[in-house]
Amino acid sequence: MSLLVMDEEEDERRHFNYDKIVEQQNLSKKKKKLLMKKKELLTDDFQVNVGDARFQAMYTSHLFNLDPSDPNFKKTKAVERILEEKARRRQQGLAKAVEREDITVEKESAASKSLDPALSMLIKSVKNKTEQFQARKKQKVK
Repeated sequence: MSLLVMDEEEDERRHFNYDKIVEQQNLSKKKKKLLMKKKELLTDDFQVNVGDARFQAMYTSHLFNLDPSDPNFKKTKAVERILEEKARRRQQGLAKAVEREDITVEKESAASKSLDPALSMLIKSVKNKTEQFQARKKQKVK
């Protein structure tokens, strides 16, 4: 009932025209100034909550990627924030992967130092035979 008697002039509940917002964002500076003087310039006040858990698939799943090369793609402030957040998360993921890799390399080097002598002899033997095989293969090719 309150929606029926609500003032149409209220700023909180006003509707927006997405097409006009996108169109006006792509205007030149002169045209924007002209619209500002006439007070017809629409402002994009929409704020995207990039931390919302309901939209985590946008950052993790390839099924929800935004494709800027698509003809229907519209570049807005909200889309830019989403793309920035995705890039930031990708950088964090890469940094974590590098840290994990460093830890595993350290563990492997520590483990290799404490190998059984028989196992280390076996490894040396396999390496030597591989080198001999590669050398014979090079001689046959020449």
